[in-house]
Amino acid sequence: MGAAFSSGSDAHPPRGAADAGEEPELTITGLGTEWPSQIVTSDDFRQYLLRHHPADAAWVQTLLKINARSGIASRALIGFNNNPLWYDPRNQSTPPTAKQVSSEFHRHGVPLAARAVRAALTDSHLPASAITHTVAVTVTNAGAPGYDQAVFRDVGISPGAERVLLSGIGCAGGLAALRVGSSLARAATLQRKPARVLVLACEVCSIHLAAELHATAKKVRLSGGEDISIGPALFSDGAAALVLCNALALTGEMPRRFAVVDYRTAITPETHEAMSYRTTEYGFQLTLAREVPALAVASLRGLFGELMQANGMASAGPGELEWAVHPGGLTVLRGAQLALGLSDEAIRASREVYESRGNSSSVAVLAGLDRLRGWEGRSLRKEVVAVSFGPGLTTEMVLLRRLV
Repeated sequence: MGAAFSSGSDAHPPRGAADAGEEPELTITGLGTEWPSQIVTSDDFRQYLLRHHPADAAWVQTLLKINARSGIASRALIGFNNNPLWYDPRNQSTPPTAKQVSSEFHRHGVPLAARAVRAALTDSHLPASAITHTVAVTVTNAGAPGYDQAVFRDVGISPGAERVLLSGIGCAGGLAALRVGSSLARAATLQRKPARVLVLACEVCSIHLAAELHATAKKVRLSGGEDISIGPALFSDGAAALVLCNALALTGEMPRRFAVVDYRTAITPETHEAMSYRTTEYGFQLTLAREVPALAVASLRGLFGELMQANGMASAGPGELEWAVHPGGLTVLRGAQLALGLSDEAIRASREVYESRGNSSSVAVLAGLDRLRGWEGRSLRKEVVAVSFGPGLTTEMVLLRRLV
C-alpha cells in the first residue's frame, strides 16, 4: 500500500505557492461534512423553550428575542425533544451529569465523526490505511483515550499513524487543527517522507442544552439578574473532516481541492475571560461576554495584513479574496463584513452554513470550506481566507488557493 501512495522525488517546494508545473507544498485533497438527521427550526426551539420554562420569566423572553434575531433558520441537533435524558422537563432540576454527557457524546458523536471521515477519504480517493497522521479536535468532550481513537478504529486508520488530539480551543479548533496538520506535513517533507494527514472536528453542543438552561434559570432565581447564556439559541451539532497531503504523497488520481499557502494564529491580550467553556458537574457551560463579537472583528485586520505581507500579497485588499468566516453569530458575520469591506458574495458560504445549520463550533468553518469547494464551475476568486475565533481570545487565519 505504501508504494501506491508515495513519491520517489526528493525535491520539495519552498513555503508558499509552487512554481508552474510543480505540486503545491500542501494540498487539501478531500473534504467531508456531516450533520445529524434532525433539523430544528427557530420556531421549534421557541416552542421547546416555552414548553419547558415559564413564558413570563424575563430570561426566557430575552432568550426568545435572541432566538428570533439570530438569523438562524434551522440547526442540526441530535435527539431534540426525543431524548428524555437531555430534554425531559422533569429533569430540569437535575440535568444530565458530566459522566452522562460524556457517554452521550461517544454514543452519538463518534458515528457522526466517522461518517465525516469516510466522506473526506472518499472525496480524496484514499483508503483509510493510507493515512499517516491524524489531528482531531473537539470542545464538547474530554477524557482519555480521546474520542478520536474510537473514530479511527471504526474507520480503519492504522494504529501506527501519528496522532494529535487538540483541546481547549473552542470555535477556533477547526483551523487550529488544519494549522497543526500543516506543520506535521511540512515536517514530514523535511524528512523526505509522504504525509497524508486526516483533520477532524466533531461537536455535539446540544448535549449541554439542558444544563445551560438549568444554570441560567438557577442563576436568575438566586441573583435576580438576567445574565443568560446565548448558547442554546446558537449552537448546533456536526462533524467535518479533510485530508491534507504534502507533495511527496500526491498521486495522479488524487483530487486537488485547495493549496494551503500559509497560516497565522494570535491571542488578543487581556481577553482570556471574555469567552470560556468551563467544566461543571453537568458537563460544559459557555460564558460569552457581550464584547466578544467586537473583539473578534478587531483582531482581523492586523492578522490579515501580516498574512498578506508574508506571502507577497500586500497590495491585495480583503474584498479581492473569498472568505470562510467562522459563523459565530450574526454580529460576528456582519462585523467582519463591514470591517473588511466584503461583499455579500464574498461571505456567502459562511452565511449559508450559519443560516441553515447554526454555529457548530470548531466544525463550522470547515463546513464553510466544504461548501466553497462545492461551487466548482462558477467564476470564483482563486485565493480564499478562512478565519475563526475561540477562547483566549484566539484568532486563527489560513490563506488557501483554489486548485479546481
